[in-house]
Amino acid sequence: MKWFDYLKISLVSLGFVVGPVFAGESPTTEAFTFVQVCDPQLGWGYGYQNDVNSFKQAVRRINSLKPDFVVICGDLVDNFNDQSVADFNEIKSGLTMPCYCAPGNHDVGNTPTVSRLERYRQAIGKDYFSFAHKGYTFVIANTQLWKAPLAGESEKQDAWFKQTLEAARDKHSPVFVVQHYPLYLKDPNEAEEYYNLPPAKRSELLALIEQCGVVAVLGGHRHELIINQYKGIQLVNGEATSRNTDGRPLGFRLWHVDSPTSIRHEFIPLAPVIDFNADEKVDMEELCRLAQYWLRDEATVDVTPGTFGDNIVNFKDMAVFAEYWLIDLRLLAHWMLDETEGSVAYDSAGSHDGILNGNPAWQPTGGRINGALQLDGIDDYVSSGHYILDPARQAFSVFAWIKGGAPRQVIISQVGYPSGANWLNADPSEGSLMTELMGAGRTARPLISKAVITDGQWHHIGFVRDGSARMLYVDNVQVATDTQDALKSSGGGLYIGAGSALTPGSFWSGLIDDVRIYDRAVEP
Repeated sequence: MKWFDYLKISLVSLGFVVGPVFAGESPTTEAFTFVQVCDPQLGWGYGYQNDVNSFKQAVRRINSLKPDFVVICGDLVDNFNDQSVADFNEIKSGLTMPCYCAPGNHDVGNTPTVSRLERYRQAIGKDYFSFAHKGYTFVIANTQLWKAPLAGESEKQDAWFKQTLEAARDKHSPVFVVQHYPLYLKDPNEAEEYYNLPPAKRSELLALIEQCGVVAVLGGHRHELIINQYKGIQLVNGEATSRNTDGRPLGFRLWHVDSPTSIRHEFIPLAPVIDFNADEKVDMEELCRLAQYWLRDEATVDVTPGTFGDNIVNFKDMAVFAEYWLIDLRLLAHWMLDETEGSVAYDSAGSHDGILNGNPAWQPTGGRINGALQLDGIDDYVSSGHYILDPARQAFSVFAWIKGGAPRQVIISQVGYPSGANWLNADPSEGSLMTELMGAGRTARPLISKAVITDGQWHHIGFVRDGSARMLYVDNVQVATDTQDALKSSGGGLYIGAGSALTPGSFWSGLIDDVRIYDRAVEP
């Protein structure tokens, strides 16, 4: 048995999901992230303008995450006409990274023709192609040529597809296949229906992808989340940005590719499109627009349920609107820490609720803004187990109110995956604000201010990452800044009130209140 067989068996025994392991040379690969968008399908959701707004919101959210690139798994529009295609291309052009599109049945037709394919190629680009990225091969396929074969065209794609996969295998490059139709819904032997590929073609494709080092097949079409595993290969058909048939929220998938045997993905939801004028604030302008169309059918402000609308603007829309009133939509997470009991610190901006560990004490009236959380400096902390951001891949800001503490203690840290870091802490000698978010090279170093934060007074502290700059703030004043080109990557969750390794002496002894994380650089 060879080393890679032992590796695969060991990983499986430990509970990891692994794809094919390559024989021979190890592929030269680098870690990266990318986004999978499914079925923008402008015009099929709950109103054309709602679909446009949702796709715009997805683009803004993707830009804030700064993935290496985006793939769109077909059905770009519902009715492939000049206006919808122009709208799609205009919104897509707002992405600040490359974007690669696979065609869907609404783009090239349920039964494609040569003229329909040419129309797509002129308006969007090639309907099947491949590209390389950091040692991996991405293969974009046109599933309509498998679902409803077209003489001359289907044979060309089949020959190209086989040749491309075999070439990737021969150079030990792991492969992602991006398409529209699912290979199957539940069972690789299931009969053909509208939502899957024909059994004969499916069997041929499954055999080929197994032989050629495919690690994942991404698709859409079904407007619901479908996740399967085929002999270690991930098959993921994701949620749509237009409308989902299973009641799931609108959104997209963020993929983290750490190595050929460590590939994971997570759902990034879209909030209801309450920000009608796209200024990332919900205020009087939105309220006036809601009032303007009260008890009328207006898709641009009809936001219930979800972002779909129910054909009338009424108290239901007002109730959803009220949830976002004066909320800053740039927030990735916001722990107010105003709870009075229980073991959960709720995230009012998203789904990153924290779990109390040790025995922290809620202080309902003892905070800087309403309540706060008292930690004992021994074993008290809050853990948010879900990934929020990777410091290496985006601009971001984090702020909190603190009182008390001592030198060496930590306010906010990120768990190591692959490496952890203390985001905000008191330096070991003076108790001044510092950050250990830094790069990995010879010039990497902590950023330390001269502003003492452990003097028993309330202080508003913060860290801002803007491009290559690091900035520390105390009481809304910048107290330290420098340039650090690249921070270490991390995909772990956060600790509030403890260091990333939970070492003795790193636990915070004092109050923490109103912790906020933004998806860009903001001033306090």
